[in-house]
Amino acid sequence: MPRFNSAASALRGDLAKIMRAIGKHDPTALEQAHAWRDAQPTDVLAIIALGEAFEAAHDRTAAARVYGSLIDLYPTRADYRRFAGERLERLDVAGAPLALDTYRRAVADRPDQLTGHRLLAYALVRSNDLAGAFDAILVGVDQKHPDDRYRGVDRVLRRDAQMIAAAYLARNGDRATIEKALAKRHLKAFTGRSTRVVLYWETDANDVDLHVRDAHGGHSWYSHLPLESGGELYADVTTGYGPECFEISGTPSAGPYQLGVHYYRQGPMGYGMGLLQIVRFDGRAFAFEDRPYVIMQDEAYVSLGTMR
Repeated sequence: MPRFNSAASALRGDLAKIMRAIGKHDPTALEQAHAWRDAQPTDVLAIIALGEAFEAAHDRTAAARVYGSLIDLYPTRADYRRFAGERLERLDVAGAPLALDTYRRAVADRPDQLTGHRLLAYALVRSNDLAGAFDAILVGVDQKHPDDRYRGVDRVLRRDAQMIAAAYLARNGDRATIEKALAKRHLKAFTGRSTRVVLYWETDANDVDLHVRDAHGGHSWYSHLPLESGGELYADVTTGYGPECFEISGTPSAGPYQLGVHYYRQGPMGYGMGLLQIVRFDGRAFAFEDRPYVIMQDEAYVSLGTMR
């Protein structure tokens, strides 16, 4: 299996140039990004570059405005709405309200794109609205879809519902109502420990693959779903959007884990963009870690860091 390279190595053109400048703490990076966005104000990659430059300059308010401009430019594109939300959420208070709003709109516009239901539900979790999160994930669980379009997604969404239910119960949610809703779907609250790595990509008709390697040389990917040390990739999604999910039940014991993606097949956009999210659950509450990415090189193997 080829070695995973840095995220910057999967880029090209102006985005690669600006991301290299950011990585080197070049004081002109923000100026370069501004110039590109001013010259091509509707270019998604130029907007990403400027947002990244503001983040590097620790100006989260400006970064939120830049990522929010994607929504203003492409209000009818649910995929761009979700991608903007994924970028906004890691800005915490500066971006969270707009992220929540854009996820709501994305679900309303394209309820068939199932990643939107997860993103909305967990944005509500992060805003401490457990009742809203539980309702939102159940809408996703109940959404009908072709099995070959979202392979393995039922397992992902049903596990989400079980864990969100447990968190809601821990926050004094009405037990009878919660358990009735779960029983209707043949589910029970899950109060165990879980660590999940979830991969989204907001480009249709392309294939991005999640890879997880443990400290013992074990490797989970689409041709070998389980890790012998514990944990399993649910399924291989090949048609766009994801989610691909790797889960370790209980406490991870073979870290640090190396996380990476392979741009297996380009779609009509020519580049892939999305989010790798680490979701930790202790039986009562969640913790999140967001790692947005862009890949422009076909067949690129890109490291998205470690998980300890």
